[in-house]
Amino acid sequence: MNINTNKFMLASYLGLSSMLLSGCGSDSSSSTPIVAPITSSYLQAVHASKDAPLANVTINGSQTLNNVDYGQASGYLMLNSGDNTVQVDVQLPSGEVATVIPSTSLSLSDMEKYTVMVIGEADSASSYPVEPLIITRPKMGTASDSSLDVQVVHASGGVPDVDLYVTAPNADINTEAPLATLGFKDSTGVVNIANGDYQIRLTLSGTKTVAFDSGTIPLAANAELTIAAIPNTNEVDGSSPVKLLVMDGTTSSTLYNTSEKAQLRVGHLVYDAPQVDAALNGTEAISNLDFKAISTPYAAIDGGSYDVTVYAGDDPANLTVINAEDVAFMKGMDYSVYAVNLLASIEPLVIMDERRKVATSAVLNILHAAQNPAAAAVDIYLTASMDITSSSPALEDFTYKQSAQQVYVAAGTYYVTVTAPDSKTAVIGPAEITLENAKVYQAIAISDSASTFDLLVNEITE
Repeated sequence: MNINTNKFMLASYLGLSSMLLSGCGSDSSSSTPIVAPITSSYLQAVHASKDAPLANVTINGSQTLNNVDYGQASGYLMLNSGDNTVQVDVQLPSGEVATVIPSTSLSLSDMEKYTVMVIGEADSASSYPVEPLIITRPKMGTASDSSLDVQVVHASGGVPDVDLYVTAPNADINTEAPLATLGFKDSTGVVNIANGDYQIRLTLSGTKTVAFDSGTIPLAANAELTIAAIPNTNEVDGSSPVKLLVMDGTTSSTLYNTSEKAQLRVGHLVYDAPQVDAALNGTEAISNLDFKAISTPYAAIDGGSYDVTVYAGDDPANLTVINAEDVAFMKGMDYSVYAVNLLASIEPLVIMDERRKVATSAVLNILHAAQNPAAAAVDIYLTASMDITSSSPALEDFTYKQSAQQVYVAAGTYYVTVTAPDSKTAVIGPAEITLENAKVYQAIAISDSASTFDLLVNEITE
């Protein structure tokens, strides 16, 4: 579509020029100004700062992208070529923002595509401060029905120089030469390769010690890929220090190391249920879990689908209370599986936990797991004092089994109060909690009995 558009614009311009020249020849007393055609360029924005909050991107004075999370790319946005401005702000508590990349003028060529990455770390003590990294590639690629274009960038501060291998699956890299050696902020040119199955590996530069292995991955024809090695925030045995963010110009996806694990914990939130055990695919994973207990630490498991069984009395054959089949746990992701409701109607609630810390605030995740119909919906207050009379709720009409994640809160001591909607009468709290920057907390409202409630708060920082 872009090729046809450019041809149409060029043809229109040539036609207009011919008309203007003819006009000048026939009537020298009149003149018509020649207007240059508007040409386009393309820019995509990438959040690759592992401890920076959600980001907003402003282009040419207009906030174009909101709530861009770490490891996300926008896809290419079409802009007029020539001078454009880009600014990146990150979100702070109470709706405030901080500018991490001030309005920066970029002269965009109509012959190039641009990837603007926010890299480095928001922690002021880091040796790799937040900064922009701009990667360019030709606007017109060479991908075809039998090939694709690939460009690779090292965007992970603190990771040493790496050798890049892009080979046939299971090729012996001891007999292969690296495609490139990349230091932090380095990138390859655009490489055209045949479509098919490949294996991408990164080794410490000058060695064959593999730091990242994609395993076998299919690379489709006619694709124009930008692949960035960005920091991996999943900290568990088998993790690589990096993961690969694969961008095709429209969408993005993540490739993890072959040995990357998912992480899982189990919580018992049913007040009238006995002590329980939990099993994955028939193998006991959690033992003797009491009401209000949540297993710690998170357990590392292989990514995939599992049958999750929760049972009482060490006897899954006779006393199973939950049997959830084919529950998917993706590698690199963290999960909590909670037993909720009452024993007679007990059920699993699976939550994907956001455990990435940010340098600029505390992060609070909130779950409503109180099954009592009287608390089907609640208002939740987070205040500096126990008095909520003149305060507005932080969350309104928060319903049973609803989860809110990545709520940014300034460090400090607070009181959590839960009320019925539009009420100032507490059903939970005020409960005092102390929150610190660069930590992630989970707060869970539960039914403590048929008529009382409780709040469970714990730190879950990755």
